[in-house]
Amino acid sequence: MAFPIRRAIDQKRGREWVASQSGHVSFSCKYNALTNEWDHNASPNAPGWLIDAVGIDFFDTVDTVVLDNMEVTDLSPITDLYSLRQLAIHIEIDDKLNFAPLAELPNLELVYLDYTDISAERLAELRDLLPNVRVDATNHPPPD
Repeated sequence: MAFPIRRAIDQKRGREWVASQSGHVSFSCKYNALTNEWDHNASPNAPGWLIDAVGIDFFDTVDTVVLDNMEVTDLSPITDLYSLRQLAIHIEIDDKLNFAPLAELPNLELVYLDYTDISAERLAELRDLLPNVRVDATNHPPPD
């Protein structure tokens, strides 16, 4: 019982960090992996009153994070979102931004960078850090 409670507490903390960055989260219940499509009207398999009482973090996991309002200077709080599958950053990043916390996310499949002005060298380092993750940046061509 302690493990699910811990995960819910950590995820809530991660969601609060995303909110403090004026970012956005999407939950797993809204993504259908079989069809690779989003259903933004989908909801977790729990009664609304129960979700209201104990919080959504006990019933669903964060699938996607979009950071698009504030310069990203620290990614370490994102490790609280254990189930994160996709991260999109559509805003400037600190030149010394440490991407290492992303390597701690076991389900991460995609990192998408737009308006970040990331250099080709830093992008290559990020791709090396995350060899099993697709890392795309709009200012650089995809890897061969």
